[in-house]
Amino acid sequence: MYIKTQKLLGLFFLCFLFFCCTKVTDESTNNIISNYENYNLLDQTTIQLEKINLNINFNNPWAIDFINDNELLISEKNGNLIYINLDNNKSHYINHQVPSIQHGQGGLLDIKKNKDFLYLTFSKKDSNNKLTTAIGRGQLLKPYTDLINFELLFESEPYYKDGVHFGSRLVIEDNYLYASIGERGQGSAAQDLMSHTGSIIRINLDGSIPVNPYNNQNSLKEIFMIGVRNPQGMALSPQGEIFITNHGAKGGDFLGKVKGGENYGWDKIGWGGTNYSGTKIGDGESFSEKFKSPILSWVPSIAPSDLVFYSGEEFLDWNGDILITSLKYKFLLKLEIDKGEIIDKEIIFKDEIGRLRDVDINSKGEIFIITDEKKSAIWKLKSN
Repeated sequence: MYIKTQKLLGLFFLCFLFFCCTKVTDESTNNIISNYENYNLLDQTTIQLEKINLNINFNNPWAIDFINDNELLISEKNGNLIYINLDNNKSHYINHQVPSIQHGQGGLLDIKKNKDFLYLTFSKKDSNNKLTTAIGRGQLLKPYTDLINFELLFESEPYYKDGVHFGSRLVIEDNYLYASIGERGQGSAAQDLMSHTGSIIRINLDGSIPVNPYNNQNSLKEIFMIGVRNPQGMALSPQGEIFITNHGAKGGDFLGKVKGGENYGWDKIGWGGTNYSGTKIGDGESFSEKFKSPILSWVPSIAPSDLVFYSGEEFLDWNGDILITSLKYKFLLKLEIDKGEIIDKEIIFKDEIGRLRDVDINSKGEIFIITDEKKSAIWKLKSN
């Protein structure tokens, strides 16, 4: 009887340990996986969202970038590059020779003004009608009517016929140019060091290649990090770290850090999501010790586009917080981050102006947003 009781107690103890370990694993996963439906909505009486009345509407704009507080630039997927003056609310088209082509999700994408140069990402076609994500730059000087001396700096290899998952955002830091490159719907190509697809690349501002983490391996030398699916947001934190937003499939959109030589695991893992058909991604694991984990993964997907770290006097309590635009659910999200962990999540506004594509901030801390819509506009968010 004593031996039988001891065996039962031992079995109970093993079951208890299994339950506890499983629970810890689940809690660890739940610290990453997040559902936007549980987020609080900001008190709407504290903010003022206003449309800027211009002499122009925008057709599916992609990026907004400030020259200064009164002048900014807009890119449209159809190839238009537009100058805006907020002092007189007037605009004009900028002449350029960027060989961008609008196809599927591709077109003229991100823009980043740096001194006299404007850097651009865009989808580019080859002689076989295949497409890729490319990066170029030209000189843009006052009165900002022409982009001159355009040069091609980078072409993602290889080209594909598919019209999806081009990425792409730019960050300039320490004279390096970082760019997010989508995996073009090619899945496992994001694990191939001889393909730029599904990677973060790093080049010098003149297009030359610095020493990157994979230079000692059989790899394309521009690759800085791999294993992403379709990263459409990228920003530099106040601490000098680069963050991205990345589109998963059905669930698994995420926010994460860029770190040289690391691998987010696409398409071996799905960050909590599944294929659109409902089948598992890879071996069905959400996360794995083999790969870098995101900071936050949204299930269901929110279709995050760009992100920015807030800085300014307009919303003093938000300094250091992350703002993220959502295409699918049409909201502006605010995440409070502390020591690399998200400690609060709040929706600033939702379903007010359409599919939010990009967000930027002037030196006063006023927030400017564009939407991915036909006949779109620029919206300004201020405190009330």
